[in-house]
Amino acid sequence: MNENIDFNMDNVLIDSEKAVLAIAMHSPKASFDILTQLNSEDFSLEKHQTIFEAINVVSQNSQNITITKLAEFLEDKKLLEKVGGVSYLSDVSGYFYTDEGFEDYVEIVFKNSIGRQLDRALIHIKQLRDSKSPIDEVFVIAQQKILNIKTDIKKDDATAVKETVVDVIKKIEALEKNGGLVNGVPSGFSDLDQITNGWQKGDFIILAARPSMGKTAFALNLAVNAAERQKGVAFFSLEMPKEQLVQRILSSVSGIESGSLRNAQGLTTEKWTRITAGGEQIKNMNIVIDDTPGITVLQLQSKLRKMKRDFGVEICFIDYLQLISSMSNKFDSRQNEVAAISRHLKKIARELNMPIVCLSQLSRSVEKREEKTPLMSDLRDSGAIEQDADIIMFLYRDAYYKTKEYNVGSDDPTDETDIIISKHRNGATGVVKVNFLRSYGKFIDQSKNI
Repeated sequence: MNENIDFNMDNVLIDSEKAVLAIAMHSPKASFDILTQLNSEDFSLEKHQTIFEAINVVSQNSQNITITKLAEFLEDKKLLEKVGGVSYLSDVSGYFYTDEGFEDYVEIVFKNSIGRQLDRALIHIKQLRDSKSPIDEVFVIAQQKILNIKTDIKKDDATAVKETVVDVIKKIEALEKNGGLVNGVPSGFSDLDQITNGWQKGDFIILAARPSMGKTAFALNLAVNAAERQKGVAFFSLEMPKEQLVQRILSSVSGIESGSLRNAQGLTTEKWTRITAGGEQIKNMNIVIDDTPGITVLQLQSKLRKMKRDFGVEICFIDYLQLISSMSNKFDSRQNEVAAISRHLKKIARELNMPIVCLSQLSRSVEKREEKTPLMSDLRDSGAIEQDADIIMFLYRDAYYKTKEYNVGSDDPTDETDIIISKHRNGATGVVKVNFLRSYGKFIDQSKNI
């Protein structure tokens, strides 16, 4: 590196930008990483942005970048004088000595870029507040601007297959050593895990059913099963307050009828012992519940990111899709709005590298058919859900249509329930049969007893 570089704190950013540009000019190996990890907007000076773009274009047409080639390109675009002429290109070029440690310079440039983006966002938000814009609108714009700031340096996503196959074989070896145990977040249902191999990182999973089929109960079962296996769980309940959710979990864990917990009737000493033990068991579960009604997809993204950081959350449940709001007026129909929310949830799952299980309603068309088994076309509000989801599951209980109302005191308060996997992007589809113990809101494998 040029020995005349001034490392005074006032000049370190400009020197770092010059060093990054110089290394991109002279080192083909480092140039690839620099051009992949940074954008022209990441540079603070306009002339540095222009030079970076020139390097990017020239490098695509020539393996060797020289000051002459850059000068010719910029002159052709009538930009050479704007960047300070050949003399400034020579000055920048002089900052190259070695490409060793270039990552440090890239990080300085990138971190300062984040700071400038944040400053611009805050200024824009302040201007909106000063203009007396509606607070809801300001809040949504503020979230969008903050969340759109990328805080991680871009990496090249293209990977040679010879590298990927090594990772795949390692996963297979790990599975073999673990006796074929699931490598995702376990559902707690053996037949379901056999098909899915657990909920996989980055997957967007839809769980859909008509009302009263037990969507929320099943989602809570999945959440508890994951938490019992030491997984951090986030549960967004847009319809039911957290107290009711925890009461349902307590009924399932303790084996006390949900009706008895609701009205506190018939609670013997033995039942109180089970309730207390169930409460202690729940205390040890890493489940974080957010019951904000009408939450927006941006709020959900922000909260989930914080939950992952603060609570080690590894899987997210959302009850349910149609209650999430985009808080935007640009959509001409609710169907298009739900489609946008669905796409955003898939994006969040990929970005946070965790499975998101989202409950969804089904349209009333199911009730009008002779055959009540749900189909993917029955997903309410949006056909885009079908495209975005990695897994689509339906709950179907034939007994619901035969009795409509359940007699909890009947001799057999258990209903056979089908978990219908209609779409599985990375595996098989099929039907898994479980038993629903409706008095406790608990699903179990058919081979098990409560």
